[in-house]
Amino acid sequence: MPSVKPLSEFNRNQTALIEELHQSGQPIYLTRNGSASIVVMDAEAFDRELSYKASAYANEMRVYNSLMAGYADVLEGRMTEADEAEAAILAAKGWA
Repeated sequence: MPSVKPLSEFNRNQTALIEELHQSGQPIYLTRNGSASIVVMDAEAFDRELSYKASAYANEMRVYNSLMAGYADVLEGRMTEADEAEAAILAAKGWA
């Protein structure tokens, strides 16, 4: 769980708070006048987060592109009836 600290505390205790960032891997929300102002985060944790988001985006795009290819097949009439497809799959797997 990210912690919330006043910006003034970060200014006074940077070394300790930076160590906390390295140890926890969680961001610290810094407030000014009681309202969230900025978020600081360990560089490794930030890189992991960016890598995870890039991976998730790549997976979403693969799914989207596959769906669009299937839709194009339908529009072009390249379809197989479900029972025929099932029979072909069972035969290919040696389950028929």
